[in-house]
Amino acid sequence: MLAGTVLSVSCGGARPEVRAALNGTLPELQQEIAKAEQSGGFDEARLKELARAVAEREIAGAQGREGAEQLALFRPCLPQVRASLDERAGRGDEAAAVATLLLFEAGKRDAGDLVSRYRDADSGAYRALAARATLSPTQAELRRRYFTDPDERVRRAAFEAALRAPLSSQLPELVEAARLDPSPSNRARAAQAVGRIGSEAAVLGLADLFSAGDEQEQLAVLDAWSEARSYRAGGERELLRALSRPGLVSVSAASLLLDSRESRAAAVAVLARAIADGSDDERRLALSAAPLSELSVKEALEKAAKSPSPSVTPLVLARLAELPGAGPKARAQLEKLAEDKSDYGLEASYALARLGSVRGVSRVEQELSHARSARRLRAALTLASLGKNQRLAPRLGDRDPFVRATVACRLAGALSGS
Repeated sequence: MLAGTVLSVSCGGARPEVRAALNGTLPELQQEIAKAEQSGGFDEARLKELARAVAEREIAGAQGREGAEQLALFRPCLPQVRASLDERAGRGDEAAAVATLLLFEAGKRDAGDLVSRYRDADSGAYRALAARATLSPTQAELRRRYFTDPDERVRRAAFEAALRAPLSSQLPELVEAARLDPSPSNRARAAQAVGRIGSEAAVLGLADLFSAGDEQEQLAVLDAWSEARSYRAGGERELLRALSRPGLVSVSAASLLLDSRESRAAAVAVLARAIADGSDDERRLALSAAPLSELSVKEALEKAAKSPSPSVTPLVLARLAELPGAGPKARAQLEKLAEDKSDYGLEASYALARLGSVRGVSRVEQELSHARSARRLRAALTLASLGKNQRLAPRLGDRDPFVRATVACRLAGALSGS
């Protein structure tokens, strides 16, 4: 059910579905959306109005840790929901702290004020606000203290501050955090902060992390080496060495070296090899990066198209469909695959939808009513990215709050021209 908060807005002249979104129950919203669809449907203006109302209600009703996580979903459409976040930020709970963080990141809150107000707060959510705002060199010691705060959110915010305002004096602590922080995502963020410092010492510190880390940690180090300062200070050299590593590490390194004059040929060779003979995960990553202008990539795609994989073959054919010579044949193969009711057919339909196929779009639209929320959300976001919004209104009344919030933000932003 939608949260029960009654918003301080005037909605007497609003459409029924907007009134239900703002002040009704979830069943009432679903009912009004269904009525609207039966009586003519939603044009873009009406859909945008509903999306903003749903976003406002979700922000107002966010409660607890789950509500705080949900609020973070509104970061991409902040200009459209700023007034609601302003109101939500004044309530003093955990969700209010996240609302304040979003407003700070948008330049609507003062860093010094956040540090002075919340530096020693009992709440981890509010200490995280102070940690994220430690952007001045005069706050270096305070930020350093937050690197080892017992609350994971505070440490993450401090690493984010180190990314935004790197200080070379914090290199040892960041390397240590990238090695020992209990959270894998925090370790990756700390490693990226090391990369942002970008000295030779930073590159060598990352090399030690790379040697001792597992695959996910090594991938984080590769991203850190690709940071502009680290790249120039030896990161390119280390990325080139990583091309000889097995699995996703070499493919990721290759994708990060495509702009290098000296290393491009070696990188392309790794990507082509991964497309032709790699695992599904390696192929998927290589397919997203490989340049079609390279003959070796074209040949690898043709080989991979003959190697059945429900999750990858449609992606291979979609890339081939971009080529003038191979395009018509690849598209015909996709159309044939799309007739299948299995995962092959579904992934082929997604590929066809991105290529503008009416049939592909129709199959993706069927996914909007799937029992699994992740599949409903994927379909909704894909259709929104293609500008196919005609059937998305019911997802603004989805039973899953994360689907409602994500779709509301996407539509409120996309339909506003942002």
